[in-house]
Amino acid sequence: MSVPTDLEEGALVAPLETTVLGLDESTAIFFIGMASAVLGTVVAWTAYRGYARNDSQPMLFLAIGVAFLTAVPFVLSHTIDRVTDATDAIVLLVVTACHLFGLVAIVRSFRRPN
Repeated sequence: MSVPTDLEEGALVAPLETTVLGLDESTAIFFIGMASAVLGTVVAWTAYRGYARNDSQPMLFLAIGVAFLTAVPFVLSHTIDRVTDATDAIVLLVVTACHLFGLVAIVRSFRRPN
């Protein structure tokens, strides 16, 4: 007995669907990413307020780092994906560059101000 493939004429191939909490995969990924971006924005805003209140340069770098690890990649990846015809590799490159920049900013926040 052979397994029908989509190349065989007349064969029915049911699409493989997975749901998470009743949502399809792409919708679940979007909402989980958005939740991460919103929480990251709250943390970054709190760090920015610490910078503004205490004139603490490390808190500014921490705010920038958290923003570039959470909110900025989410916004850029969805914007690039919808506005341009960039490939997935380009979107992944932009997201990875944002993560690298965010980590560098957080490492920079560990230095004592002069």
